[in-house]
Amino acid sequence: MSTPNPKDDTMSSDTKDLFAGIDIGGTKIYTVITDANGKICGTGRKKTKADKLDFAGVIERTVDCVHDACGNAGIALSDLKAAGVGAPSPILPDGTAVNAPNMGWENVPLVKTLEKALGLPVFAENDCNAGTLGEYYLGGGKGSKSLIGLFMGTGLGGGIIYRGELITGENCMAAEIGHMIVVEGGRRCGCGHFGCLEAYASKTGMGNKFAHEIIFQGRESMLKEKCGKSLSNVRSSILKEAYIKKDEVVVETLNEAAHFLGLGIGNMITLLAPDKVVVGGGVFEALGKELLPLVQKSAKAVTHPPASFKDTKIVLATLGDDAVALGAMVYARECIKKGHK
Repeated sequence: MSTPNPKDDTMSSDTKDLFAGIDIGGTKIYTVITDANGKICGTGRKKTKADKLDFAGVIERTVDCVHDACGNAGIALSDLKAAGVGAPSPILPDGTAVNAPNMGWENVPLVKTLEKALGLPVFAENDCNAGTLGEYYLGGGKGSKSLIGLFMGTGLGGGIIYRGELITGENCMAAEIGHMIVVEGGRRCGCGHFGCLEAYASKTGMGNKFAHEIIFQGRESMLKEKCGKSLSNVRSSILKEAYIKKDEVVVETLNEAAHFLGLGIGNMITLLAPDKVVVGGGVFEALGKELLPLVQKSAKAVTHPPASFKDTKIVLATLGDDAVALGAMVYARECIKKGHK
C-alpha cells in the first residue's frame, strides 16, 4: 500500500468520518473507534478464546467486540465508514488470512466473513505491518519517510515502510524480520529453523534461556519463585522488577536479547537506510530506557557504512497496546481514500 508522508497536512479525510480498528490476537481482541485523525472515541476488548473456538467462533467474538466499542463511543455500527483489521497472519489481496498458527487458521476468508457480519467495508493486514503503520502515522515514527518497526512479544514481529510504501513483497509475506538468521546453526526457533533473531530476541526465546539457566543449570533467580517452571512467556512487569533488582539471569538474558536485536537492526539499516527504526512490545514498554542504549550500541557496531547509522534514529514505540488497532484503522482509512472497494 502506498502511503503519503505524514508531514502532509492534507493527509486526513473529513474528521467526522469514523473508523473501527481491530486487533485480533491469540489472547485478546481489541477494537478502537476513532475519527479520521486517529482520535480514539471508544474501545472494546474481549478474550479471543482461540484455543476453544474455531474461525467462526472468533469472528463472532470480534463482531461482539466491535459492537461493544461502538456502544462505548456512543455510536451505531452503521455510523462507521469502514473497519481495519490487524491479524497474526500474512493477508492476501483478497483478504484471505494464509496462516495463523496460534489461531488454528489456514487460508480463511477473513475479510469476506467480517464484511458480511458487520455490513461494512473491511480491510485487513498482518498485525505487525499494522503496528508499523500505526507508529508511522501516529506514534514514534511520525514524521519519517522510511520506517522499520520491530515489536518484541511472544515472538518478534516487524514491518517496513519504505518511502511511504508498506513493503509486503510479491507474495504478501515480506518483512519477517524475526526470522533472519543471526547465528548459523544457533538456537532452534519456533519456526523450525536454527539461529533466527526471534530465538534470541523474543519472550519465547528468552524463556528458553531462562529454563536452561534456572532449571537445567540450577542458577538462582527470583523467576523461580514468581514463575516456577512457567518461563516461556514471563510477564514484562516481572522482568522489569527482576532487571531493576539486578537478578543475574534476567539481566544477562535481557541484555543478550537487546544485543541481538541491535544486530538485526544494524543489518536492516545497512540494507535500507531508513530514517527511523521503532522498537516496541511489552518488554520495551517496561524497560525501554534500560535496553534501548544496548540496542543502539550493537546496531552501530555492525552498520555499514557508519554514516548510515548516523542518519537513522532508533526510538521507542509510543502507541503501546493501541498500535495494531490504530494501524489497522489507518490502513482502512487509506484504502478508502484510494477508492478501494
